[in-house]
Amino acid sequence: MKRLTILATIVLTVAASLIAAPLPASAAGLDGTCTATVTLNFSPPATQPLPPGPGPWSTSTGGGTITTCVFPAGGATTGTFSYALTGNLTCTSAQNVTGTLDITWTDTSQTHATVTGLLMALGTVGGAAGLSATVTSGRFTGDQIVIANLRDPLALLACLTTGLAQATGTTSLTFTQP
Repeated sequence: MKRLTILATIVLTVAASLIAAPLPASAAGLDGTCTATVTLNFSPPATQPLPPGPGPWSTSTGGGTITTCVFPAGGATTGTFSYALTGNLTCTSAQNVTGTLDITWTDTSQTHATVTGLLMALGTVGGAAGLSATVTSGRFTGDQIVIANLRDPLALLACLTTGLAQATGTTSLTFTQP
């Protein structure tokens, strides 16, 4: 139980540093921030190969609900999103990740983005991790989105022991102009 408490503390600390990271010098180009809930599905279930090495080619799909946003310029502040990613995924690493993110706002406007990179912390499947994406069409075209995910620390334990087919968590989305 003590190890679980220590692991949970580490995961939460790393996730908080991802979410609360200082804004870049271009913070004047901040279009807004959102919080959301997310469900992530992994096929095949994510595992940790031994000895550690690149993971198998995997797909991660899912979606969630954007519950609160702050956009100084106005507009819809809630909506839903879906994503699809592929890459070499393990419990603690990801390589060659590509994918898409699609948001439908409550005013029926949409945002479509292409994933451009992975921002890693402690584990990508269970723990804290994030993605960067570029909006290719719709609302916020041209913006960069940083998506920081904080998942249940037990997801990492499940991933390491039995494999992880699904995880849930809290996500923040930050939209900035280039």
